[in-house]
Order: sequence, then structure tokens, then C-alpha cells
Amino acid sequence: MFTILTNANGTKQYAFLMTDISNFHLINDYWGYETGTKILNFVLKRMELFQESLFVNRYHSDIFVAVIDTTGYDTSEIKERIERHNTQITKEILQSYPINYFHLNTGIYYLKDINIPAEEIISHANIVRCIAKTKLSGVCEYTQDIAMREQHKADTIHSFKRALSQKEFKVYFQPKIHGKDQTLAGAEALVRWQRDARTIWYPDVFLPILEETGEIQALDYYVYEETFIWMNQRQKEGKRIVPVSLNVSPVHFRDIQSFTKKVMNLIEKYEIEPHNLIFEITETTFIHNIEAVNAMIRFFHDKNIRISMDDFGSGYSSLNTLKDILFDEVKIDKRFLSDDLSENGKIVLQEIFHLLKRTKKFIVCEGVETKEMVDFLVEEGCDELQGYYYYKPMNQESFEQLLQKTF
Repeated sequence: MFTILTNANGTKQYAFLMTDISNFHLINDYWGYETGTKILNFVLKRMELFQESLFVNRYHSDIFVAVIDTTGYDTSEIKERIERHNTQITKEILQSYPINYFHLNTGIYYLKDINIPAEEIISHANIVRCIAKTKLSGVCEYTQDIAMREQHKADTIHSFKRALSQKEFKVYFQPKIHGKDQTLAGAEALVRWQRDARTIWYPDVFLPILEETGEIQALDYYVYEETFIWMNQRQKEGKRIVPVSLNVSPVHFRDIQSFTKKVMNLIEKYEIEPHNLIFEITETTFIHNIEAVNAMIRFFHDKNIRISMDDFGSGYSSLNTLKDILFDEVKIDKRFLSDDLSENGKIVLQEIFHLLKRTKKFIVCEGVETKEMVDFLVEEGCDELQGYYYYKPMNQESFEQLLQKTF
């Protein structure tokens, strides 16, 4: 496949392309496989006519691969030429066949090292082909930034189980404050990855990857158990305990029965008082799993456990969800707040508070960072506040000191 590269001298430059057709299965489903096959053959022939093409082949299904000569061009010129060529193919397809939509996605991997294994070349090109689907142009180049992201993703995936077994994940607590009297009301349990003595990874660095792979499920149970162990130890020592909020990842709603069973087993094992627990579910999760979420809420309500809707206002139908939610509390998304809270912003929050109060929901605001925010939210009846104005997330030792100091 890549024999042409092994004969190249140092003055030649090449790129490997991987191209697919958006939603090609819909063409087959609607117009039939005969039309689909004709379109695939048409695309193959047109790709072979690309002036710089040295090799073109249909790799799999509607995916094509090509090697092109990029000698004398900079990367921006190559990208632009491919975009134009794809646009021309699209135009000819729409003129020649009875379809109404056609779009090509191309990933470009520049072959700076001709000795790189073929499977690695294909993998890199495939990564940017998938990213190209999110681009308006439908074309994406493999860059150093993408390489670093993929390396980080691989590192996260392959080191996760070892890190979990060695307890590299640490539970942090971010305090929540009563609106009325400004005393400590509780805390949200968060997680940090202690990679080594000097390196801590924050959630945004690893949680999206674990959500994608499904490993977030194991991490959730780990955080629950570590939190319950801590609460159980304080109970045994007769020390102060405050309600703790725990996050529930969307993956759990694939099997509610298994999730609730495991959670209740942990609660019973560590003798946790149910009224000291709040499970937080994001609004987006609720919108996409209304029946499953409500089933879970009913189950936990029977056990005297409260449920919070996290990030309220981040979804696409917040007001519409109000009539359906069984949540005990609603956590206002921090995007509603800003350092210079505008008059329009205040009006929106006032109306949301009014609706939530009328539906008897407990209101929590996160992302509180200024005295102006505090004064406004307290005046409007916010029940609990959370944010850097009060406290950043803190490790277990610091939170224990805070509990003792604010008792």
C-alpha cells in the first residue's frame, strides 16, 4: 500500500488522506444499494483525478484512503485544495444522482516520517477524519495539539485501573453556605487525580475521557465509597457531619436497578444516615432520560435520600422540565452568574427563582464569586450558595479543619 513512499528521496513530501461520506447508510436505505454502489464508484474515480493523487483506494464501506504528493505546497494550500475538490465532487454527485444531501469528510496526516508503521498512519488519519465531521469545511489536519490530546487520552485510559487500585483519586469537598445565616450547610464531593507528588489532574482533564469509555461508572462508585468511609469514621468518633452531595454520571441510567442496588449496599455497609446524602443529576441527563431519572428519584425518596438537578439552565428546555421534575432541589448553572451581573441577568434569575419557589424547590447557586452576587442571591431567596467567594474545593484534611472551626 505504501511502497511508493519507500522509494522517496528527501525532497519529496506526502500526505495520507482518509475520507468518508456523511450518513452514507441513509443513501443505501432510501435509494437502494445499487445507487449507493454507483455513488461510491463515482467518488473513487473523482478522487483518483485529484492532481496530486499517487494512490487511491476504497478502504472499507464508504471510507476511502489516498496518498498525495504535497511537495511544494504548504499545509494551508493542501487543505484548501482538498476542500475545493471535495466541494466539486459533492456538486457533481448532487447533479448526477437523485439525492438531496451529500457531504465528504477528510482527515489529513502529513507523512513527515516515511518509516512510521502503516497502522499508525491509518490510526492518525482516522482520528482527524472523525474530527472533520464536526468542521464546517469537512476537512481536518493532524496537528501536534491533536497528537498531544490523543496521547493524553491514551495515558488516561490505560493508567485508570491502576490509579484506581492505588487510590490515586482523592475526594475533595467544596462547602455550601446557608443563604439566610451564612453558616456552613454542607458540601459537594468532588474528585482529583493525584498523578504524583507534584501533579494533580482536575476533573475536566480526565472525566470526559472516562465518560466516553464508560470507566466513569467505576470512578463514581469509588468516590461514593471513599466519601462514605470518611463519613462513617466521623460517626464512630462522634464528630460533626454535614450533608454531602454526590454526582451521578449519565452512564448509570443504562441500568438503574444495578446502580440503586450498589448505592444502597454501600450506604448500608457504612451505616450512612440517608438524610445526609444528596445525589446530583445534570439537567441534560434528565432531559435525555426522563423516565429513568424519575424512577431513580422515586426509589431514593423512599429511602429518605434527596436528589438535586445540577446545572439547571444549561439544557435546551429548562422551563419545560419544571412541570415534570421530581427533584428536591435545583442547582442554578454558574453561567447565569458573572462578575458584572447585568440587569437583564438579574431579571432572568428573579423569574427563575419565582418559578422554583412556586413549585416548592430548594434553590442552590454555584459559581458565586463576588459580594454583589451574594447580596443579590440572598435577597432573592437562594437557599444555599457555593463558589470561590466562600471556598474553593479542599482536601479532606482542610475540610475537617473547617468543620471543627465552624461548629
